[in-house]
Amino acid sequence: MKGRILLLLCLATTYGVVGQAVPFPPDPDAPLREFTDAAKASVLTCSPGTELYSAFGHTAFRITDLAADPPLDRVYNFGTFQFSDGFYLRFIQGELIYSLSTATFGGFLEEYIRSGRGVEEQELALSSEDIARLDAYLLANAHPDHRDYRYLFLYDNCATRVITVLEAVYGARLTVDCVDRKDSTFRDLLRAKLGGIPLTRFGIDLVLGLPVDQPLGKCGDTFLPDHLAVALEEVVMDAQTMQERPLVLTRRELLPSMLPVAPDRPGWPGSMGWGVLLLCALEALLGKRWLRRVLPVLTGLTGALLAFLWLCTDHADTRLNLNVLWAFPLQLIGPGLTDKAPRWKRRLGRIMGLAAGGTALLSLAPQGLSIQAFHPAVFPLGMAVFLCFEPWKKPAP
Repeated sequence: MKGRILLLLCLATTYGVVGQAVPFPPDPDAPLREFTDAAKASVLTCSPGTELYSAFGHTAFRITDLAADPPLDRVYNFGTFQFSDGFYLRFIQGELIYSLSTATFGGFLEEYIRSGRGVEEQELALSSEDIARLDAYLLANAHPDHRDYRYLFLYDNCATRVITVLEAVYGARLTVDCVDRKDSTFRDLLRAKLGGIPLTRFGIDLVLGLPVDQPLGKCGDTFLPDHLAVALEEVVMDAQTMQERPLVLTRRELLPSMLPVAPDRPGWPGSMGWGVLLLCALEALLGKRWLRRVLPVLTGLTGALLAFLWLCTDHADTRLNLNVLWAFPLQLIGPGLTDKAPRWKRRLGRIMGLAAGGTALLSLAPQGLSIQAFHPAVFPLGMAVFLCFEPWKKPAP
């Protein structure tokens, strides 16, 4: 009985009255924790890792007050997820849930030491009261009632949440003036980050549609942690007042990256595509059909996946995907080249062959002429599908 009472007292101390909801956003008039003049708030930027989930880097908040009793050194991490049963299914459906978690800075840094990834810190030019407000907001956000959010890779992730939180806490005091990036697209930045992972780069290039080929615009590149770090250098606090100052006070390297930088190149999927095209061309010259029977099944399955991601999930970035023109779901029915095949099937095969060849040629167009950018492997694969369906042959009556 005594143990239960102690447990209830502990919960009450942590979350207030037991069972009482924690308001979020916190009441601006509520009393704040007192921070000393030694308190600091900073943004941590972590370099990419070798796993897919870490290939783009990471961002977190750090709140420090080493003069407090007891000393405080806490990291707020919006990149926490549960890798449990059904993870990949939720990811494919666009229903992945991430959470804001807290950890000690020592525990956070230890993970990056083990993985060989680097960590940089940007200290923010905030007063002790400003730090208290930021900490109160993040602490309320980390409560189990409010910590979960639907993860959107390009628009709502651990990096984009930094500016979202700062604007929520400081409002009009914060001036965010990102460069209007009309020279690059989301796809351009993703390709650069995946240069050393050829198959992943090909897969992501394949499943993402027209939305990622739009210009980045203002702050569009801040979904990547290293680009966010650059953007923060231009943010101003208390503009047009006597206290006007850059938000970032200092920037320093806490931990150097020990991982090699991978070159930016398409890699072996492009070579594989040219190999498939060569074999299909050889079969066409010899009048054989083996690979040219199998390939439409493989591209048809690929097209079925693209159609599913477009029509049956919540992913906005996989819609309007022109890759379905060369990898079309109905290719699963086969080329339809035999005389015994129904006339409609032979006509449909001819149309799909022409669409695949046209998409292959479109993939060679400069970025300004083609509304979607294609992976270099699309040209040989699209031409291989063109050879599979032999659209230059008119169907017999």
